[in-house]
Amino acid sequence: APDPDARRRLRAEWNVPEDVPLIGMVARYDPQKDHANLIDALARLAQQALVFRAVLVGAQVDERNTALMQRLDAAGLRERVRLLGPTSDVPAVMNALDLHVLSSAYGEAFPNVLAEAMACGTPCVTTDVGDAALILGETGWVAPPKDSAALAEAIGAALQAWSNQAAWEQRQAACRARIAEHFSIDSMVQHYRSVWREAMAQRAG
Repeated sequence: APDPDARRRLRAEWNVPEDVPLIGMVARYDPQKDHANLIDALARLAQQALVFRAVLVGAQVDERNTALMQRLDAAGLRERVRLLGPTSDVPAVMNALDLHVLSSAYGEAFPNVLAEAMACGTPCVTTDVGDAALILGETGWVAPPKDSAALAEAIGAALQAWSNQAAWEQRQAACRARIAEHFSIDSMVQHYRSVWREAMAQRAG
């Protein structure tokens, strides 16, 4: 759920002012998640002189990851991107972000991380993997996987949308409403009941 206190606390801890958009991805370091794609996309945005900061959160996503640090250095992003490692408080991170990005290359089914971000009122950009586009609906931006130029374009469009705060607040509300309407626990339970009733009816028939 939206948590303004968690947002203020983490952004103060990370020294990110409210007038700077904060991009993030919560994902373990794994080829499936394609951190390289995200970093390349962020590098393209930095080359366009767009203002942003970013945080990457997840297992092995820290400064001990030599390959990741080298990629950030090569992209010239060391001052813009923080590697925070794993966290036990994903909702707080989602609240601190202005935009959550999922850059996965393959292998996703129903990426819960998108629903978690949206439930906190955080709009998302995602690659078109698994049910990601279905989760976002019309509330976010979708790019093809393994295409850093397209991902950069999608993130750039989101940052442009963020600059209109009144419209952005409406988008935030739409994100949370979509998860509540289509992907809540109650909705999931009702769908399971429907499936079981249908299966029992077919067996009885």
